[in-house]
Amino acid sequence: MRKLVILCLAVGLAMASSGQWIGHSPCASSPVRDPQPGIFPSTPTSSTPALFPTSADTLYYDDGTAAQSYYWFAKGNGWGMKFIRPSDNVTLTNALFYTSAMGSSTKVIAKVYADDGAGGSPGTLLATDSGNVTAGQWSAVPINIPIVASNFYIFYVQAVDSAGGLALGIDATNNAPQHRKWSIQSGGFSEDHQAAGDWMIRAAISWTPQAKNAEAMRFATSVIDDTVPNINFTVRATIRNLGTDTLPVGTPVHLNVTGPSSYVFNESAATLAKLAHGGMAQINFSPAWHIPNVPGTYHIKVFTAAAGELFTTNDTMAWDLDCANWLEYVNESKMWWISADGPDKATQFDPAHFGLTYPLSVTRVRAEFYLHPQLPWSDSLFSFIIYGDDGATPLYTSDTLRAPAGTPGSPIALTLSPPVVISSGTFWVDVSSHDGTGHPTLESDSAARGTSQRSWYGSAGSWTQYTSGEWFISAAAGATGIEEKGLDPSLTSPNLQITNYPNPVADHVTLRWQVPSSKPVSVNLYDASGRLVRNLYAANSQSRVGTLNADTRSLPTGIYVVRLETAEGSATRKLVIDR
Repeated sequence: MRKLVILCLAVGLAMASSGQWIGHSPCASSPVRDPQPGIFPSTPTSSTPALFPTSADTLYYDDGTAAQSYYWFAKGNGWGMKFIRPSDNVTLTNALFYTSAMGSSTKVIAKVYADDGAGGSPGTLLATDSGNVTAGQWSAVPINIPIVASNFYIFYVQAVDSAGGLALGIDATNNAPQHRKWSIQSGGFSEDHQAAGDWMIRAAISWTPQAKNAEAMRFATSVIDDTVPNINFTVRATIRNLGTDTLPVGTPVHLNVTGPSSYVFNESAATLAKLAHGGMAQINFSPAWHIPNVPGTYHIKVFTAAAGELFTTNDTMAWDLDCANWLEYVNESKMWWISADGPDKATQFDPAHFGLTYPLSVTRVRAEFYLHPQLPWSDSLFSFIIYGDDGATPLYTSDTLRAPAGTPGSPIALTLSPPVVISSGTFWVDVSSHDGTGHPTLESDSAARGTSQRSWYGSAGSWTQYTSGEWFISAAAGATGIEEKGLDPSLTSPNLQITNYPNPVADHVTLRWQVPSSKPVSVNLYDASGRLVRNLYAANSQSRVGTLNADTRSLPTGIYVVRLETAEGSATRKLVIDR
């Protein structure tokens, strides 16, 4: 079998009989030595503090405090951040890096790219500059190029091999919006989904601010890739006033979430204090968004809506949140091997290991790939196949999919419609190579469990146990018909119940709805005058019954009407809020 191991502190390259052995992720991390906050512009540690006159002239996502540092084993690789320009005409004066000393070299290389690549990825190289910097503080590499009608990337590129030079600082949490954090390896770009934190890379600019410019800067909630459905999830955001006019109290900021089955959720908040030029504010959307009990990807968007806004490019930021009750054997924090074993790779799932009973429905599948320069792909195409207990009887085959390139690439998840019902035994989730070579290469952890291993390679009915670890393959499954429990089969019209006792309520209300057939449903809240106060739920649901929890803490006391609305009619209930 041919595989690549990725060891955290491996140095150099060694050859093994089974293939090539390199390191756990192609980089390593270490604690920052004597980190200094170095927050610009208030406490710049650069020898040229005049480069950073106001906070509105520095673009950044990090919180200013380095939690650890990263370095590559090979020069020419590095990390980058994408910056959203605040105007159609700015000058990028300096690239700012926070570094930690790992060796004797103090040289850094800064590369600047336009976002004119595919899908807004790095494209045209705009500048390459280098300089010697001081570790343990923010340092500037002069750039001085115009950025016209384009967003841009700044990459920190390692100037020497291994740990002979500097390491790049990273803070403790991911707050940058989606598609902002990147890596460069062997000249290729990929979004970075591995490191926990935001790269400490900033952009110092010279520009003429507009009178009104409210920036959606970063999320105050830690940006995570996935969570579970049917929970309350608080979204927080940080906005910044880049305009010269003071933003007034009450400047609106909106949250929009869309998801499976035409799901839509909207919430609004507003600034609680005036914001002068460069001022920032955290926005907390309340009540918390309740993630529906429907697995899938939810698209979160936050945008400012300042009155008289003169530049809208930097108003909006986004984040995709994957929600599912994932079944998996892999330890995702222990990524270790990359393998081209095949032609297919599969994980055999035993529902009993996860406390599930039959029948159950498999609703989603997911896999994560790794494109490494020492094991290039002959093809990136693959399909998901689900087999029954014998590992040979196909229950589902997806369309042909393309694995995202990266180190690693973004996890690719697929919703199964309709779900695959498992009545007994185990089921297999197979990542089937399109060209039969075992490519694209799948990741595994380092957990060798002998004969209890759940990962396999080969083909339908002819599998060989993979003994080095567990594949990065997951499945989302649950009891079949869970949404249908309690359905009245004789129901002929929509039904809505308030299940709280008592009613009046104070802080929350639980609603249970039923409809005669699977139709689009909407649950809305109206005040006593008939004015729509809030949409509580909206979906083209495949279920006929559901439960909805609504937070009422932000609503004034009074009498309200809750209405379930469908194409087959409506149902209403009076809701009294009293504290």
